[in-house]
Amino acid sequence: MNRSIYLLISCLVLLKIMQAQPIRPADAAEIELGLNKLNVLGSVLYIAAHPDDENTAVMAYMSKGKLVRTGYLSMTRGDGGQNLLGQEKNDLLGVLRTQELLAARRIDGAEQFFTRAIDFGYSKTPEETMRFWNKEKILSDLVWVIRNFKPDVILTRFSKEQGGHGHHLASAILAEEAFRAAANPNQFPEQLKYVEPWQAKRILWNSWRPELENRSKALPPIIQIDLGDYNPLLGKSYMEIAAISRTMHKTQGFGSSAQRGNFINYFEHTAGDPAETSLFDGIDLTWNRIENSEKIQQLIQKAIDEFNPQNPSKSVSALIAVYREINKHAPGFWIDKKKADVVKLIQQCSGLWLEAIADQHTLIPGDSLGITITAINRSDLPIALEKLKIISSNNAVNLSRKLEYNQPFEFKTKIQIPESAQISQPFWLREPSEYGRFNVSDQKLIGKAENDPEFLAQITMGIMNQVLVYQIPVRHRWNDATKGEMYRPVVIQPALSVWIDQSVYIFANQESKPIKIHLENYKAPVSGKLKLQLPDNWSCQPESFEIDLKANSPAKIYTFTINPPKNENSATVYASVSTGKRELNQSIYRIEYDHIPIQTVFEQAQAEIVRVNLAKQGDRIGYIMGPGDEIPPALEQVGYQVDLLSDDDIESQNLSKYDAIICGVRAFNTRETLQSLQIRLNDYVKNGGTWIVQHNTRFGYRSDQIGPYSFEIGRDRIADETVKMEFINPDHALLNNPNKISQEDFDGWVQERGLYFAEKWDKAFQPILKGNDTGENETQGALLYAKYGKGVFIYSGLSFFRQLPAGAPGAYRLFVNMISAGKQK
Repeated sequence: MNRSIYLLISCLVLLKIMQAQPIRPADAAEIELGLNKLNVLGSVLYIAAHPDDENTAVMAYMSKGKLVRTGYLSMTRGDGGQNLLGQEKNDLLGVLRTQELLAARRIDGAEQFFTRAIDFGYSKTPEETMRFWNKEKILSDLVWVIRNFKPDVILTRFSKEQGGHGHHLASAILAEEAFRAAANPNQFPEQLKYVEPWQAKRILWNSWRPELENRSKALPPIIQIDLGDYNPLLGKSYMEIAAISRTMHKTQGFGSSAQRGNFINYFEHTAGDPAETSLFDGIDLTWNRIENSEKIQQLIQKAIDEFNPQNPSKSVSALIAVYREINKHAPGFWIDKKKADVVKLIQQCSGLWLEAIADQHTLIPGDSLGITITAINRSDLPIALEKLKIISSNNAVNLSRKLEYNQPFEFKTKIQIPESAQISQPFWLREPSEYGRFNVSDQKLIGKAENDPEFLAQITMGIMNQVLVYQIPVRHRWNDATKGEMYRPVVIQPALSVWIDQSVYIFANQESKPIKIHLENYKAPVSGKLKLQLPDNWSCQPESFEIDLKANSPAKIYTFTINPPKNENSATVYASVSTGKRELNQSIYRIEYDHIPIQTVFEQAQAEIVRVNLAKQGDRIGYIMGPGDEIPPALEQVGYQVDLLSDDDIESQNLSKYDAIICGVRAFNTRETLQSLQIRLNDYVKNGGTWIVQHNTRFGYRSDQIGPYSFEIGRDRIADETVKMEFINPDHALLNNPNKISQEDFDGWVQERGLYFAEKWDKAFQPILKGNDTGENETQGALLYAKYGKGVFIYSGLSFFRQLPAGAPGAYRLFVNMISAGKQK
């Protein structure tokens, strides 16, 4: 390949780090940090299990203090966690938490990577974790990231023995194996057509405070780093930066206050060459790693010494000299990385603004897209816009247009979207997943955090007679009346959105139920046949609908009547529209929160249909919502009237009209006034009501005591959803009225039996169930029952918040028994 062409291509590839935002000028502190970073050639990779396992202070210290390239590899995307913000769970939560990590990285300066592993819920052993993940495939992902990132040092959040969670321990075990395997050309040789083997110098565990006094002198020294150090250039300590970064994990309720002053972290040797005083002992972090680089070092130092924060554009000529000197060297890992950094710094110092704005944010295959490219020179440097091109189109335009000081130059173009264009699904969700692992066939996508932008504008600039090429994302911009200027990605979506009204339909008898299908078309007319796909023992009327939707017409609803079978049965119903050319069967889900860019995910239009023999007592429920609660619509499915209670409702309404009042999960963690409202709720129970409290975490309590009697919530859980739950008193009313509960009622549960069980309780409570994960002590705190006055108080750590939306029949039967507890004699 011609060397100049190679250099241009490598520059384009490396500048994709700039795609998250329009190319903007930077403040003087950011520029000075970038200049200093040019002289550091080193990298560190931090590995842990989940998004919120990362040590953001280490990220900030390494990236902004030691100035080394820093990466965080999270084994999973946090799909199995909980969500304090909304109703996203599983795959949708994984997309949301991915973006929270990227938001954190934009603050602490690190880069983000993932494996294909799925957070399938709490696991108590690394062996189980690696079996579900498929150890060899996830090990290959780690090796792939290491061979691409080329870290000098690898750090782990957990050790092979300390970490508790099976995912945590597995992350440490696999990290150490990958440390060695990445250097072995005989392991995962299929990767070597893209990358080379790589041996990091060492791997260490970012440990808890060790017993330094009693440590054997035969062991390698423990490296200590004060992460509380202050960075005067940034005006913050690394712990202050870390707190801001950590707060991006909003779904997990991890808003953080900064800890100021000394904060020592410890790093214990795991493998490789032991360090004596520094993580980077024996590693040359200078340009000495590159032969004949003395001139580069001199020019970089000159640019640093002459930098004027009052006039950064004065540094452009020095940076162009650095760029030209680097360009004399053959392509290579650090040559390519530093060249990209220099090109970015030239843009920042020159005050150059580049952006590409789409006239719409949503497209369908066959659409056209208008794009406005804007360039502004905010310096007195001679800068020209030489050439414009939208990647994937053939509409390159030669301009040679000089940019006058602070005068916006706009160029408008239009591109056609092919009929065969792929929709903008997050790449790890494009193929059906397995229980513990996503399937990603394209090797080059593995490890990445998110999709590349759908469209890129390639802009060739002439800056002081030096040709430089930038790629920027094409995005949509609008103004929000309260938030101001906003940006969002451009996405390609299906021509028609198909979604089913509910995620689960419960048939408590043989009565038919309506099921509503919503159709919404975008831009183009759609005609065809709408049908439901049902198993043989279910039926519907009508069999289909002929549809003929005009372009951009409002959403239309079609109602089928579903007839359940006589006997208990669980199945899935699918909805689709056949146009003759294609099957349209996807719903469109948008994830919109202020702290992340808007995300679009496409899900197959389906719902669970469950025929269960279910008796119930009582009709009206008062529900105190927790975060992301989907239980109220599930209860409505079985015939309850569910009133969502505000704090004012609890304070002022006549609560005796409710057969039961239910607190959603984490309600006492998130609703501050519940503590003061307990007098009303306890009186409700005393006068004959039933109050059910679902699990809360013991951290972030907003109450000294929940309910009329004291109990303590611990960390006990049963992670295996197939574990047998034994009945402590089989004759107890909760297990018999109005539904007889058997072991079969615990079949079909998902992810876990429950979590945050009670660990201590007043003698007034009666434990109902007992069980344990393999090799663990028995726990009886999953379900507690107590009479108080004329009524009943129940605490449940069972994961009804997962089981009811998933359509687990026995979970409905047991939950209805709990609601009916006040009716039991």
